[in-house]
Amino acid sequence: MSPELPPPPDRHPQPQDGDDRFGPEAAASVERSLAQLKDPDDALRILHGVKENGAAFAAYLLLEDTNLAAENLTDTFHDAYVDAWETFAEFRRDVLEGLGWLDAVKKVMNEQGIPDDHLTWNHTVIDGRIFDTYDTVRLDGWWHVFYK
Repeated sequence: MSPELPPPPDRHPQPQDGDDRFGPEAAASVERSLAQLKDPDDALRILHGVKENGAAFAAYLLLEDTNLAAENLTDTFHDAYVDAWETFAEFRRDVLEGLGWLDAVKKVMNEQGIPDDHLTWNHTVIDGRIFDTYDTVRLDGWWHVFYK
């Protein structure tokens, strides 16, 4: 393999930083993206992005508005990427915590003497708002989250 050519199709791309979230779905995403490109420089940018960012970059390649041939592909990835969570519930909790809602509800419940089992979150509505705000990709058991 020369630096001007992408790896052969039967080789599974793997980031060299040991990203344990990089599994077969991430490898398939990278391979599918490489197969769509005609310019070797575009392929090298993708391989570099995977090497530097692992599974998160492979997830970014799956977003419908990602331009695989963009010269600033890694920059747009870094601008959009939030993080990865193993469960969506963990991400939802972090969003609610970041908004201050968990502390606010806990404070009201304590002040008013409301028992823990009397209030519940409407996860369907909250998740709808989250999906309106963020792009998410589920890849190899992880939720990768991007700003829209």
